[in-house]
Amino acid sequence: MRFWTLPYDRHLTQWLKAVDPSRPSIMVAQEFGGQPHQWQFSRADLLARSWLESLDLAWQPDPRRNPQNPDHYPGATGSDWTNAIADAFDSIRSEIEQLQMLMQDDRDRYMAEIIEQADGSGGYITSFIDTSEARRPWTMELINCGYAIGNIAYFYYKQQFRRVRPSTLCPGLAPPFGPPAHPSFTSGHSFIGHFIALLLLEIPALRQRYGLFAAPYKGSPGNAIDPCLPVTVTISLANPAVVQGNVALNAGDPVFFQTTAGGALPAPIAPGTTYYVIPTGTAGAFQISSSPPNPNTTPTPVSTLGSTQSGVQTLVRNPLAGRREIDSPLLWLAGRIAKNRERLGVHYPSDSSGSRHIAAGIWRALLHDSTPSRIYCPTLNSVLAHATAEWPTKWT
Repeated sequence: MRFWTLPYDRHLTQWLKAVDPSRPSIMVAQEFGGQPHQWQFSRADLLARSWLESLDLAWQPDPRRNPQNPDHYPGATGSDWTNAIADAFDSIRSEIEQLQMLMQDDRDRYMAEIIEQADGSGGYITSFIDTSEARRPWTMELINCGYAIGNIAYFYYKQQFRRVRPSTLCPGLAPPFGPPAHPSFTSGHSFIGHFIALLLLEIPALRQRYGLFAAPYKGSPGNAIDPCLPVTVTISLANPAVVQGNVALNAGDPVFFQTTAGGALPAPIAPGTTYYVIPTGTAGAFQISSSPPNPNTTPTPVSTLGSTQSGVQTLVRNPLAGRREIDSPLLWLAGRIAKNRERLGVHYPSDSSGSRHIAAGIWRALLHDSTPSRIYCPTLNSVLAHATAEWPTKWT
């Protein structure tokens, strides 16, 4: 996978020269790689689909604020672009300061673990779930599927974003080895760790051991990760419409809605359509616009006045939204692997969180999507079925 500098090849020609094409994991990679339109998205589309959050890209000025961009926001000016660059620089400086603190406080204490994870986290994960090729070959092949898909996906996004490594901007971070020669965003270790964790948690016995545990823990088995992470909201019938719910969003964040069973969204709001947040100044309440944010014009909020539909709806977010620690031992491990790359000084915190979010988006599209957005990989489903059979459980 050293070919990130080349144009994307859906046939994976160069990569297939170095692998065994008869392995199920390589067949999965070919199925995945042959559907680039289902997972290769622009910056704007990644945000709209909740595959990334705005904070993940705070380091990169929104290119549509550049008046020289043919696709710029209406009314974009040179001063807007200058301000966008300044905001991005402040974000980068803040992240580097975090890495400096990790270098000073954590690096030495975690160095043995960092070295163990440096050339891949597969052995670290298999030790955590106590398995091996001899005992559970299909589980190992499922992990290999995670690597195969992950290598293709995250190297593509490295090619797209081309982010400079933190130690290039701040040589004082002085990583004791590395950094790798490819770009920083996305983080391969973070993507692979979270993606493999999500695949393994599809196995009921592993989910019961290492899935989500609600506090306070009362001895019940772990729960599954919700692939849609719906947030219950209500949408008023008014001009402008007000959305209320327990969700923290920023101005301009993209959102989309789904109907509850037997219900309908108030017109003209349509399910699956991307809308953009307009803050109201009240916690848990916001308006929406059908147009993306524009720093030079006031957004026009959507009106639902006259609609006959109201009540409870759902707002869909990323399955691993935010940056908080997830109450799952296996996903906690993935987060620890990602954090160690920050301690080493080769990745920014936003590399870790952005990779976690893209991994969750691809996982959902592969295994939990019945819409045209689905990524169809039948070999992955077959490997997962075989791996599940290796982990009998008495619980349903």
